Amino acid sequence: MRMMVVFEKGPDLRYIGHLDLMRAMQRALRRSDLPIKYSNGFNPHIRLSFAAPLSVGVVGLREMMEVPVEDGLTEDEFVSRMNAVLPGCLRICQCRAVDDAFPALMALMAGSDYRITFPKTQESQKAAAAFDRFMALDSYIAQRRTKSGDNPCDIRPFVLSGGCTEQEGGYAITLRTVMTKAGALKPALWLKCLCEFADCGDFPHMIYRTAVLARNDEGDLVPMETV
Repeated sequence: MRMMVVFEKGPDLRYIGHLDLMRAMQRALRRSDLPIKYSNGFNPHIRLSFAAPLSVGVVGLREMMEVPVEDGLTEDEFVSRMNAVLPGCLRICQCRAVDDAFPALMALMAGSDYRITFPKTQESQKAAAAFDRFMALDSYIAQRRTKSGDNPCDIRPFVLSGGCTEQEGGYAITLRTVMTKAGALKPALWLKCLCEFADCGDFPHMIYRTAVLARNDEGDLVPMETV
């Protein structure tokens, strides 16, 4: 049996990298004294896996991980005992027990929803004003960093939809991004490209991943925890 876990990585932890996040979760699992399954071999370890790493600097509101557990553990017990040993900025929101035949979360990964918020400044107003024109482009070539170095990449196919709304004192951009054969798009790169297109400088902002997406039986993108 495995627990499909939804957790929040709060603003205070947005600059903590993926490996540090994994270590924090592994320590919490050990402290919780939950019946976790370990790998076999000379050096057993918790077989913890995540749907997709979160970019450094991004807040994760509905992140996904899976943990192999012994049969009989209830979902409520998992949530309560984990939150008892986790810091306030790293919380388990919910979990669901699935059998071992359920697909791995990494295999289900199909996209992400993001929200970018920023105050109203002279530079950010230029970016907000250019949003619709930027989204209307058929392509936009950017230098995308990969393991083999910086390579030109058309970022437009990664973005399925989006919107920009004015809110009190600033703006909020929402983006729905999809996985392609080239991988996934980092929201910080998308925002950088918008600023280049709008000919504006940097401005303070906060990026949130609001959902990790998978495809349901009809092929529609939905939050992974609902699959």
